[in-house]
Amino acid sequence: MDLPLVLFRDAAGTPHALVDRCPHRNVPLSLGRVQPDGTLQCGYHGWCFDGGGRCTAVPALDSVTTAGPSPRDATSRPVRERDGFVWVWGSATAPPSREPFALPQLGEGRNVGEVVFQRDMECTVHASVENALDVPHTAFLHGGLFRKSGQGPRVTAERTDLVDGVEVRYLGEPAAFGPLRLPGDATFDHWDRFFLPSIAQVEYRVGDALRITNSILHLPLSATRTRAWFVLRFRSPLPASVVGPIVRARGHKILQQDVDMLEHQTRNIRRFGGERYTSTDLDLLGNAIWRLMRQAERQEGKRRGDQDDPPPTASQVTLQL
Repeated sequence: MDLPLVLFRDAAGTPHALVDRCPHRNVPLSLGRVQPDGTLQCGYHGWCFDGGGRCTAVPALDSVTTAGPSPRDATSRPVRERDGFVWVWGSATAPPSREPFALPQLGEGRNVGEVVFQRDMECTVHASVENALDVPHTAFLHGGLFRKSGQGPRVTAERTDLVDGVEVRYLGEPAAFGPLRLPGDATFDHWDRFFLPSIAQVEYRVGDALRITNSILHLPLSATRTRAWFVLRFRSPLPASVVGPIVRARGHKILQQDVDMLEHQTRNIRRFGGERYTSTDLDLLGNAIWRLMRQAERQEGKRRGDQDDPPPTASQVTLQL
């Protein structure tokens, strides 16, 4: 959100986040180094700061500690570490009101695996989240790679509101990945979910034999630049050593197509001087996500221009894959 941060671990290995600016002479603290006592030392004049931003040392000064906050202190952000990710709380004044999003646990063993992609994308966080959960585009942008080009069967999609989110379940979807189809008449149990503030999740199951979850963690770097981590976890009848390389190769191609298209979308929005959307009942999640984000912004006393909310869409539709 256009706020530079520096992250470091103290002597106990606990992560911390400070605003990346030394209060002394405005030098990035990320140019510094971590001391043996776990404090972060500025690379310019050697001021030291603990994980809470408190200035603990200034070279040549015998004492720098005060009874309360000091102008010498750096600004900190609360952090939590979970599932291999460090989460930063957006407010410097209010403590976290909830724990970070929990990634799904698929158990252990040789048939359970994980593939993680990280991408920086030229798009808004809303555009990236909607793209991750937009089924209709997969039959065209990813036609032949993920689904047939809009010539597949018709399936029913049902949308349900969740606490701090929304979910769509797809019924009657054949269990297939592009040209690869599971034997028999197997169908997917397929869910797409969005959770505030910016988590997208796609889940596929075929009974107890196959489960795939793609949890996409979005970080808005700025208004039109988003960093995302795609955490794909799977459990299958085949060993993870076999499935993993396939998921990695196919996922890379699909993701690159999305990244390129989102960049074209952003460039065109800039070229025309702003966004303009026209939605149908097939856009089950995009408008719902937009409303949830705007409602959250209003609760925080923020605004996003004077554009009206998109109209609500149907909670159940039939679409062709």
